[in-house]
Amino acid sequence: MVKDFRGLLQEFIRRFGLLAGDQTPCGKPLPASDAHALMCLLEAGDQGLLQTTLVARLGVDKSTASRIVARMGDRGHVASLPASGDGRARPIRLSKKGVRVAREIEQASTRRFAALLKGIPRHRRTDVIVALRDIVAAMDQLDVDEDQQQGLQS
Repeated sequence: MVKDFRGLLQEFIRRFGLLAGDQTPCGKPLPASDAHALMCLLEAGDQGLLQTTLVARLGVDKSTASRIVARMGDRGHVASLPASGDGRARPIRLSKKGVRVAREIEQASTRRFAALLKGIPRHRRTDVIVALRDIVAAMDQLDVDEDQQQGLQS
């Protein structure tokens, strides 16, 4: 059962296009990690997000988040950030271009997921959503269990 579960998740990741480093699964020409960051920032609106919040939402480490933010800056997707001479963290906000690109990604993603959902028999769609929620909850619990194990080893 474990091998089937692992194999099916791996096959989904591959077929969905999550391993393509230069394009999102919905066909946009940027890494999926950058697209996810843009979506998080779009959801945050004008208030933006602190990089520590972005780290938590994306499930990446600080250096990976820094690279993502730097790429978004190079592409003009984030507004220019004021220098932090006082040591306080500054929120990351989308530029006008970033908002436009994030909305394009949101629309393309919605179309892709609608097509995927349409391929699932109507009477099974709720079951699929429930199963995905269960997987996410199990992942959350796995993280808690691993944190507790590390605490015991310290």
